[in-house]
Amino acid sequence: MPNAITLVSLLIGLIAVVTAFGGDTVEAAWLVVLSVLLDKLDGTAARLLRATSRIGVQLDSFADFVTFGIAPGAIVYARLKLDPMWTDEVVDLVLIALVATYVLSACVRLAKFNVLDDILPADGPKVFYGLPTTFAGGLVAVIYIIGEKYGLEPLIRWLPVLAVVLAALMVSNWPLPKLAWRKSNAINALQLVNVVLGYTCGVFRFWPEYLLGGVLIYAIFGFGWGFAHKNELKARRLDPYPS
Repeated sequence: MPNAITLVSLLIGLIAVVTAFGGDTVEAAWLVVLSVLLDKLDGTAARLLRATSRIGVQLDSFADFVTFGIAPGAIVYARLKLDPMWTDEVVDLVLIALVATYVLSACVRLAKFNVLDDILPADGPKVFYGLPTTFAGGLVAVIYIIGEKYGLEPLIRWLPVLAVVLAALMVSNWPLPKLAWRKSNAINALQLVNVVLGYTCGVFRFWPEYLLGGVLIYAIFGFGWGFAHKNELKARRLDPYPS
């Protein structure tokens, strides 16, 4: 079942790319949001069913690369390639470079995740190292949806720059705590309420502001906590050519 959810997410990512270049970029962005929800459902199902496997890990990363790397890049490029700010031949090359930086960083982030998943102990700290591609892709999609909803053209025009900032966070080694059950019942209740609201907003396509606020609060406070504990949570160095 988890692999089936992963494949559905991959298919939705491919549809999002086609939809974006077909001109309906808002629909494509909502498809990316839906894939974020499926990605979290996929991970939860795998843990509950104890159905994790090495093939599943690779499938999940490939799906994430398409859905949260390529698809958000396609949305941004498809929307801005005809924008007056980006239509100059030289500026268009800059747009391509910015989008490519985001997409390639997502690829590197996922490769690093797979390696760390192999070498880090299962009972190690429950943290991500760098911003997960799921959250990066979701942020690009939700910010774009809000920009279109309120006609915030300057926000949309500068999305490629924001995407590069997210790219830097993806390939960074900053620790970010994972969403997990804690010892505090109050924190667990707060997490559960936010998850239910997040799924409701994402599935029924309303209140994208809530989705953006939730992810931003998690990222800001999570990275703040990770920065404060960066020495004790330092990730193992990954050599490009290990002996």
